[in-house]
Amino acid sequence: MTSAFTMLRPLVLASGSPRRRAFLEGVGLRFDVLPASCPEPRPEPGEDPRAYAGRCAEAKARFVLRSLAERRDRPAVLSADTIVILRDKDGASILGKPRDRDDAAAMLARLAGRTHEVVTSCCLAMDNHVECFDDMTEVTFAPWPRPVLEAYADSGDPLDKAGSYGIQDGGAFLVSSLKGSWSTVVGLPLDIALERLLRAGVLGLNR
Repeated sequence: MTSAFTMLRPLVLASGSPRRRAFLEGVGLRFDVLPASCPEPRPEPGEDPRAYAGRCAEAKARFVLRSLAERRDRPAVLSADTIVILRDKDGASILGKPRDRDDAAAMLARLAGRTHEVVTSCCLAMDNHVECFDDMTEVTFAPWPRPVLEAYADSGDPLDKAGSYGIQDGGAFLVSSLKGSWSTVVGLPLDIALERLLRAGVLGLNR
């Protein structure tokens, strides 16, 4: 395909997510994929959820960049981390990937009929340059009854997804409205990521 962008520097995606890979491939970028194998940090007591997501993304980017230190072509590394935040009178809860099917059903029941936040934090790292950025989208679930949520949990689709649903897959029916970017919910704020890659000199524009 003809792309609006040209690669000025090698790029490594520090994520095994097929959805993030598809976003970058969809705009014609060429890149390597090297998921970060470092342990994921745990939230600190009282830590702001968005700050936590940024810390996770930065840890992944720095880990992969260090692993590429011997490469002479000096690639840039792009990482991302997506979390679901549910706020109530007791504060903010981070909803990660469910432990199992029952945990997924319980998580979906908490979200049903309510609005939550999806934050995707990214980190772009190369040489001595480390830049973190994020985006947040508000997602409102329809008030589906428990049997419907149980059936979706039984499908297995929620088990590898933060918040126990995938808006791009079988979980699309759960959502009644969005306020913000759809790509942020899927796992990469594509417009912001491309702007940062352009500004950092990783990409150029085909004119």
